[in-house]
Order: sequence, then structure tokens, then C-alpha cells
Amino acid sequence: MTGRQEAIGSQMAPRRPVRPSPGARLAENLPLAISALAIVVTWEVVGRTADLTVLPPLSEIFAALWQFLVDGTIIESLGVSLVTLLLGMALSIFFGIAIGALMGRYRTVEYALDVYVNAAMAAPMVAFVPVFILVFGIGYPTRVLTVIIFAIFPIIVDTFAGIRNVDPSLVEMGRSFGASERQLFWRIRVPAAFPLLLAGIRLGTARGVKGLINGEVLVAVVGLGALVDRFGTPFSMERLYALIFFLVALALLLVRLVEWLSRRAVRVPV
Repeated sequence: MTGRQEAIGSQMAPRRPVRPSPGARLAENLPLAISALAIVVTWEVVGRTADLTVLPPLSEIFAALWQFLVDGTIIESLGVSLVTLLLGMALSIFFGIAIGALMGRYRTVEYALDVYVNAAMAAPMVAFVPVFILVFGIGYPTRVLTVIIFAIFPIIVDTFAGIRNVDPSLVEMGRSFGASERQLFWRIRVPAAFPLLLAGIRLGTARGVKGLINGEVLVAVVGLGALVDRFGTPFSMERLYALIFFLVALALLLVRLVEWLSRRAVRVPV
């Protein structure tokens, strides 16, 4: 590595974030804790006093969730769903970042694909599921494609915006130090676009979970979608809410996992 290239790396090296003090963390998380406690107490009181079928007490919901975990009902279904979700998300992240980066880097690619990406963002994704069923049948490929069409387009849009909106002065600085186009892309454009890219992956992951459940309910009654279809009746509302809570927790966990993996990937020297 030449001296100029080392200078580029030192200029673009991310600064280590300052960790907040315990008091600052407590003050930051206190409003969330208060609001969560208020929701829990209100839900439990209303569920026990109002006698609403659609709103069982929160304690019964958590009891149903615990029963699902103990008897293995969720674990068995989770294995089937995770394979579909992970493959669909891996393909969505790979192709979403690649397409978004090409659109952000080259105007010709943007002009060729922009209208289709915007149309797909506005279209109801569930409407494509019957088409996939007719083409690929009721099976695994259709469920994976359902995850992809829900997840890939936010990743494309945010990657495109991140690459396109990189500060031109950073690129000019890199060129003045003799950086190649490859080095400009990996050492300047990608780190500068990373916050938007990560936001797209977070949104895509959450939408991917939604696509997973839609695919499993509409295409083939398997996995977690089969449980949603099974317990989606007025006589099993506490079990349905337990599944919803589990799916929300699963989506949040996957988003955090993707964030961690993305941060590690962007640190790899190129």
C-alpha cells in the first residue's frame, strides 16, 4: 500500500463511538420503560375487566407463548420457516445491494431500472403471490420468492440513495490521493453510504418476515404461517397473540443480527 492510499484509509477510518455513561443510558431508556409498563398494565386490566374476545389478558398470552415453547410447537415450525426466511433474505441483501449500488453509480442503470423499482415499491406485493403459484407451483421456491419480493426493494432504494448522495468532496479527495475507482467505491462510497444501506437492510428484514408469513399462509400451510392459520379464530385469540408477539420478537432479533453482520462485513479491508 502506498503512502497516498494509507492517507485515504486514515481519512476515511471510522471514529470509535463514545460510549454513554450509565446515567445517560438510564435517562435514554426511561421513557421506553414507562410506556411499556403503561401498555402492559392497561392491557391486563382491560383484558380482565372488559371481557373482550379479541383482547385476552396479557398474562394469558404469555402463558400461551410459554406453553408453545415448552411443548415444542413453535420450535418445530420455526425450523421450517427459518430456512425459507434466511435464504430469501440472503438473496435479497446480495442482489438488493448490488442493484442499488449499480443504480447509484451509473446513470444508465438508474434510467433503465428506476421506474420498475418505484412501481414495485408502490405495488401490493401479495398480488404477485398467485402469479408465483401458477409459475412455480405450491412449494419451496414460491415461498422464497415471496420473501424476496417483500424484502429486496427497500434495500435497493436505500442503497441507491446512499451511493448517489455520497459527498462529492470525499470522492474528489480520494482521486487527488490517486485512489482507483475500486478503492473509491469500497473505501469512500460504501462507508459513506453505510447508514442508509443499513436502514434498507433493517426495513427489508422486517418486510421479509411479513413476506414469510404471507407466503406460508397463502402458498402452503407450513411453518409459522400454518400456526397463524390454525389459531386465527375467535376461540384461540391468546394463542394468536402469542404467535404475533413471537414473530415481532423474531423480526427484531433478525434485524439486530443483520446489523451486526453488516458492521463486521463493512470493516473487511478491500
